[in-house]
Amino acid sequence: MFFVYISGMFVALAGFCILIQVIMDSKKIDNSEVSLLWGFAFGFISLSFLIIAGIVSLIANSNQIYDGKNIAKITQFETVYQKRADNLTGKFAHYLAEVYPDHEKDIFNKVKPGDVDIYLAKYPELQASKTITELVGQIRSLNDDVYKQQLARAETLRDMSYRLANPWLIRRFIPEAQAEQTEK
Repeated sequence: MFFVYISGMFVALAGFCILIQVIMDSKKIDNSEVSLLWGFAFGFISLSFLIIAGIVSLIANSNQIYDGKNIAKITQFETVYQKRADNLTGKFAHYLAEVYPDHEKDIFNKVKPGDVDIYLAKYPELQASKTITELVGQIRSLNDDVYKQQLARAETLRDMSYRLANPWLIRRFIPEAQAEQTEK
């Protein structure tokens, strides 16, 4: 919006210069039309600022649309990673249910991806199993990927909200962040 304000200031200066030239012409004062030249110069500067503002705002518009699509992609990746982590956690719980007695099977049926490390600490003999250590490694990796996607979404939303508050852009050109993108 600053470009628009600056442009408006130059339009006012151009109008003032042209008005001075008209008054001087009506009173038959010879000044070789210097005020008229200044008026056109200020008008040209004003038009230049408006063109710059339009170009910068259109670039920001493009970035805003790109980030909106990127958030949808990030959300899809996060969902896939979370689903995979849940599946591997199910395999982990199934393996534990086969190995341990019946009274512990109920405990293992409630395993969540974030609780896997707790079970390794609680049952150190599990660390000797290559299958379990690989499952836990994959679950950790997938949980890290989920967190990375959440951070990427938060960063993208921050960038999108900054564009909406940036005083150098014409905000009417910038689309809002979609409701489904900001829900998570």
